[in-house]
Amino acid sequence: MQLSALRVERFLAAALDLMPERCHAVLELRRSDEALESDPAGPSQDRWVSPLADRSAVAAVLSRWKFQILHDGMAGFGFYDPGSPLEVFLDDHKLVSVFAPDLEPFEGLLASMGVPHRERLETALDHEHEHRGLVAVPDRSGLSRHEWLRSRRYDVEFFGRAIRRALHMSLEPQPNGETRADTDDE
Repeated sequence: MQLSALRVERFLAAALDLMPERCHAVLELRRSDEALESDPAGPSQDRWVSPLADRSAVAAVLSRWKFQILHDGMAGFGFYDPGSPLEVFLDDHKLVSVFAPDLEPFEGLLASMGVPHRERLETALDHEHEHRGLVAVPDRSGLSRHEWLRSRRYDVEFFGRAIRRALHMSLEPQPNGETRADTDDE
């Protein structure tokens, strides 16, 4: 499926309504070039997961931070039901992935939004690409870039921390079992 940002927002909200009353939220943030250089064996992304949260709390975070979630090329956000394989995730490429034992509810949702079914779509993953955060937005104010971004709450460090705190998220352990310090704990 290919959707405009406006339809992705509506799709995520409607997909969240398909979740049980309590679900987990997930936030993935692509690590900065500096972090990757200092830890080349580390992952390219950090992943935080919330404890079971009220669906309304996840919806409030999605509503509050929707611009950043939908447009920042360094952030991905989603939610899942721990009791089933029901999961929805918008990754840092802004590709939506849905997993479910039966995709009919999602297919119905997409059809209701006028999204045609296609067997194959080209995406950013099919081409060379760079990840850019909202920090790449040109500065047209008298403020320094950092001051402007922070004042606009477009800085991935700022909104990532705000989302993690709102949903009481914890840094997920690495696949190899290693743990790293959570930036919110430092």
